[in-house]
Amino acid sequence: MLAICFREFRSMFKSIRSFIIIGAIFGVTVGSAKLVSNFQTQLGKLGVNDSPYAAGLLIIILLASPLFVSTLSHNVINEEVKTRTIRFIATKTSREKIILGKFLGILFFWFTCIFVASLLLIPFSKTFHYLELLQSVIFVTYFIGLCIALSTIISKPGITSFLSMALSIALTFLGLWSMISDNIYLKIYSYITPYYYFNQENEYLTLIVIIFPAIFLLFSLIIFRKKDL
Repeated sequence: MLAICFREFRSMFKSIRSFIIIGAIFGVTVGSAKLVSNFQTQLGKLGVNDSPYAAGLLIIILLASPLFVSTLSHNVINEEVKTRTIRFIATKTSREKIILGKFLGILFFWFTCIFVASLLLIPFSKTFHYLELLQSVIFVTYFIGLCIALSTIISKPGITSFLSMALSIALTFLGLWSMISDNIYLKIYSYITPYYYFNQENEYLTLIVIIFPAIFLLFSLIIFRKKDL
């Protein structure tokens, strides 16, 4: 499982896209810090402290990471099934370890990107935002798990490319809308998105989000066991 994890991490991190993501997180965070500082009283609703840099970091993760994750990882399983490399991997380890290894590799990649971006913020914010780092990583696990589930269920990478990006945009839009809307259907819907838990005053409620990627992974494992490779 660890071998699959590091293989997935290396394949994602050795390309220019990792540096683009780090640069985007860092640049947008710094650029939005001044704007965010004008709304200090509203920062508590996002579960962050009164630092504009902490708020900027979490805001860029809430807005952009769903699309980033879906773009990079929509074909994490079905591409290997299509090229039949998954058959070779399956002879070396169990299918459960393949799914978990893929998940951990992608998660490690995102942790590294967010961690490096947080380090680059220290000269500006004069502190390291541990809580926002943890919350950001928890948030992206939701969409990592969702991408793995879609890639396991759907065999064609082209379809998952479109569907995962469409879902990431829809989930982001509806999730943010549900935070300010009184519509009963949106309120019910909000409970299955991470945005509801990041909109609560109790910042530790964000830990509940971990349940969703666990469900996605369990569903992926069940489907992958029955899948003809």
